[in-house]
Parts: sequence; structure tokens; C-alpha cells
Amino acid sequence: MIAPGGAAPGGGIGPRPAGPVLVTGANGFIGRALSAHLAGLGVEVRGVDVAGDPTTGVHPGSTTAPGAWAHLLDGVDAVVHTAAIVSNVVPLAQMRTVNVDGTARVLAAARSAGVRRFVHLSSVVVHGFDLPAWVDESRPMRPNGDAYVDTKVASERLVLAAGERGDLEVVVLRPGDVYGPGSRPWVVLPLTYLRARQAVLPAGGRGILSHVHIDSLVDGITRAITTRGADGGVFHLTDGMATTCGEYFGRLGAMVGTRPRHLPTPAAVGAAVLVGGLQRRLGRPNELGAASMRLLARTGSYRIDRAREVLGYAPRVDLDTGMAEVERWAAAEGLLGPRRRSTAVTTAPGG
Repeated sequence: MIAPGGAAPGGGIGPRPAGPVLVTGANGFIGRALSAHLAGLGVEVRGVDVAGDPTTGVHPGSTTAPGAWAHLLDGVDAVVHTAAIVSNVVPLAQMRTVNVDGTARVLAAARSAGVRRFVHLSSVVVHGFDLPAWVDESRPMRPNGDAYVDTKVASERLVLAAGERGDLEVVVLRPGDVYGPGSRPWVVLPLTYLRARQAVLPAGGRGILSHVHIDSLVDGITRAITTRGADGGVFHLTDGMATTCGEYFGRLGAMVGTRPRHLPTPAAVGAAVLVGGLQRRLGRPNELGAASMRLLARTGSYRIDRAREVLGYAPRVDLDTGMAEVERWAAAEGLLGPRRRSTAVTTAPGG
């Protein structure tokens, strides 16, 4: 692992939002964690998700039709827009409907309701997959034909344009690869593939993964809601580290007693397309495909200086602590197999 300037974990709890906050995608991995954190601070949280949950007060509704839940915006101080399709295999048209059109409609509804601030979760992938080490937010966004990348670029442009028009305050956050207990793309699915001995890594395992622990991300989002000087800003939120995919997935593999295969990128793409396509034809949903291999072959990494300076952000959980937490959770959930038990040392998560 490499950190620019010796970046180290740290940081405390961010300030408490002053008014009610509405979270879209409130039943997703990030939305659930953020809602629980804000509620723990005593903030009134209103949630909307296509999968409503009366037990947690999450209202059923789609971002593409906010009229059905627009009443939830009354008196809201900030909207945190996490709702999106995150996938490497969903068709572009379907992804555009949610990631771009849905964002535009939530923006319009928030503006009409007089919401003060709109915090939009974009992604570091807007820079594309081929980049030098330690780029900052000034690097231009690079659509590259990948459906997720291109729709994230388009939605981010919509949000920034709304801010430039003065419709409302906007903050754009570009999280890295969000992991932690419950993360589907970076914990649950990899463990599933590793147990099935189907895990392959392109670029000989040398692709770069710019992880961010869910607790660090939630702290960064909270700061984006409250920091006065953040209006109009774009911020990378990662752990400030560059970790190879070989190292990260090797840690997960050790939990289940297997290793991912390291292949040249063309061979990895071919294997993922073959296996993923076959499984989908058999009715077994999965994320294996060419796009997933291109993602895992990324070069470069991302600076978080701006988030540190403007938001007071600092990564709260280092990778060793975070992966020990993941292993304990995965063991409890039965994801390590019937004969595997967590070997993690019991320690309190950092921060």
C-alpha cells in the first residue's frame, strides 16, 4: 500500500446537520449506514428507496417519479442522493434512466421544495480507468463507453450545472471503492467467487483499488452536508491509499482458503465474459463481464487533499482494521463456508 505524503487514518466525528436530511437509496449499503449515523447524531432522517421498509421508516418510491414522495422534502435542509444502479452488466439505457434521469428529477424536486443543499454521490470512476498516480479533482472527467462511468459523468454534470445556475447549493462527492461489512461489490460478491474458485484478476493482479471504508465515507458525507465552504465543491473520498487488487482480493481469499487467479487482461476478460454470460443465461445473476475486468485493471489513484482541507475529512479506519471487521462479519453471516471461522483479532474499529 502507498499513500501520498504518508496519509494516515484519523479524524473525529463531523458536525451535526442542523435540519432534517432526506436520503435517496436509503436501503442501499451507503444509504443505510448514513441514515443510521445521522439518526445516532439526533438528526431527523427521511428515506426513500424503490424497496421501501416500514420498519425503518423508508418510504417506497423511485427517483424517476419523485412526485409520489415529494412531500418528504417539506422542511428538509439537505438531500443526500445515493440512489443509483451500480453494475457492470446492466444495459446503458436502463442505467441512464436511473442514474441520469432520476438525478435530474430529484434535483428539480429538491429545488422546488426549497432544499438548501444537494449532496450528490458520484464516483472516482468518472476519471476513467487509465490515469496516472494521485490525480486530483481538477483532472477532466473521461467518458469511456462504460455504462456506469458514462452515466456517472452525465449525472455529475447535471448537478454541477444546477449549482452554477444558483438553483441550490451542491456538493459532489467521488467515493472510491466502498468496502466494509455488507458491501456487495467489494466483499459479498468477491467472497462468493473466491469460494467457487471463479475469481480472476486482470493485469496480473496489479490493477489499483482505491478503497474507502464505509465509516470514513459516512463521516465525509456528513461533513459535506454541514461545511459552509463546500458549496460548489467536488471531492474525492478514499482511504488515501493505493492498494493493488492482488493484495486486496488476496486478503479476502485468505479468509476462505483460496486465491484469485492472476491473468493477463485479455485472458481475464475472456474468462469473465464466458463464465458470466453462461451463468446469466442459466438465470444466475452475476457481475462477471468485460467491464468488471476493465475496472479491476485500473491504473492510478486519487488525492484527497481537497477533502482534508475543506471538509476536515480524514480516513477513520485503516485497511488492517477494516478487513478484520469484514472477516468477523463474513464469518457471522456464513460467507466463509461451513468450516471456516474468522481468524481476525478482536479489536475496536478505528475511529
